[in-house]
Amino acid sequence: MFERLICLLIGYLCGCVLCSDIVARALSGQSAFQLGDGNPGMANVGKVLGTKAALLCLAGDILKTVLAVVVSTMLFPQLGIIAIGWAGLGATLGHDFPFWHRFKGGKGVTTIASTIILMNPFWGILTGVIGAIAIVVTGYLSTAAVVANIFYVVAMFFVGGLEPALISVVFLILTLYGHWSKLMGIRTGTTHKAGLAMKVRKRLGRK
Repeated sequence: MFERLICLLIGYLCGCVLCSDIVARALSGQSAFQLGDGNPGMANVGKVLGTKAALLCLAGDILKTVLAVVVSTMLFPQLGIIAIGWAGLGATLGHDFPFWHRFKGGKGVTTIASTIILMNPFWGILTGVIGAIAIVVTGYLSTAAVVANIFYVVAMFFVGGLEPALISVVFLILTLYGHWSKLMGIRTGTTHKAGLAMKVRKRLGRK
């Protein structure tokens, strides 16, 4: 268990680096927490500052997750994909609850997606495809994130083994927690649909 906790800690420290905040300050002089809806994530920063900013945020969040995974697997190669899971979970916790910002951060979509692809490329990529389809069908990023995580949880309980399955359940809980207000906003009509999703829906003849 000690090795797993070290992987979690390594991931947490990497995750606390909020790349969107760095990008926002570099491009606008403002914190990501001051832009748009205040969420320090790729979608919010990209909506305010453009595609370039969104891609930089995406790259940064992927790299910090990969860094946590590489360090953890180098330290504890005997853990295999379990080290990846714990490091990725730590990166997500750091992203969602950074100690330097009163434990208020982002939603961890990219860190979770990166982790599950690194743990199990086939099921991780398939989960991403399911999420992309859900975005187009529903138009909501929050709904797609939840649908993708549910799919991955089910897959892991069938083919991934107990520990990866339990880690996937924690990812689902974190996703629900991070997106809860947006999910409730869908019911009340206060959550806006994703712009990119609406463009794709329009091309497909959907409203």
